[in-house]
Amino acid sequence: MLILPQPEVVVKGLTLPECPRWHDGNLYFSDIAAGRIYRLKAGDDTELLYESPDDFIGGLGFLDNGDLIAVSSKQRKLLRIDRNGAEVHADLSALCNFVLNDMVVVADHAFVSQPGFDIWSGSAPEMPSPTDVVLVPVAGPANVAASEMMSPNGMAVSPDGRTLYVAECMGMRITCFTIDPETGALSDRRVFGVLPDGGIPDGICLDHTGAVWAAVPVAVDGTSFGAGPGVVRMVEGGEVTHIVPVDKGRRALACAFGGTDRSTLYICTVPDFDGTAAHTADQGRLERVPLNFKGAGIP
Repeated sequence: MLILPQPEVVVKGLTLPECPRWHDGNLYFSDIAAGRIYRLKAGDDTELLYESPDDFIGGLGFLDNGDLIAVSSKQRKLLRIDRNGAEVHADLSALCNFVLNDMVVVADHAFVSQPGFDIWSGSAPEMPSPTDVVLVPVAGPANVAASEMMSPNGMAVSPDGRTLYVAECMGMRITCFTIDPETGALSDRRVFGVLPDGGIPDGICLDHTGAVWAAVPVAVDGTSFGAGPGVVRMVEGGEVTHIVPVDKGRRALACAFGGTDRSTLYICTVPDFDGTAAHTADQGRLERVPLNFKGAGIP
């Protein structure tokens, strides 16, 4: 296992940075608890694209026509964002009992995750009930894409659009499905790898070799929750080959490759927190580190 260099800080003063996405030459990310969506511009300036007055904004994705859609977590809706504001793209309240979390979009099919409990309440059950990944298809009503998932969180899609990767937090694993490119239906469920040392995966992305990079903010030791190692690179079968550490006293929440050749790993970090959910006051950061790997697929 190789320990890679620590990332440099790009943006400070965020509340709960998450869900980075490289799209059309730009990095987009959410500041969840602030209800904001940002785009990182040239010179590392940030442009505020949208701010919700009354909800947390989570997962981001892009439709084939370039439209940005975002998860409105507590309202359990997907929003379509443009320069004029936001409109409801899909209401998922009938398919989500608590809150929505992350999302990945491929070929106009949106896959949306939910933790299976109210992650924003400040307390979490010892083991939440299994829950679902929801599909909002290109045509037709939203439906359950995969059930019996253990707190599904970050997701990624292979470059050919045929494989969905899901970080199951409470399962401490990365699970894969085959995607039907026409309907978005999922099949052939299998485990890509189980994280070692009680690691709980959050946001994930892929590299050009097919490996998964997973932000691991939390590690479980018996009944106690501690800090995770940072961002780990896992190959199929579960072997961790590389780790990107973050500063002492910080935790990595999500990651995505970007840059002109997609060889820069962007990482969202926050200070240490109690339990499984991050709560921070303007101490969140967007960080980055150049690597000898290139990103692939979505995000």
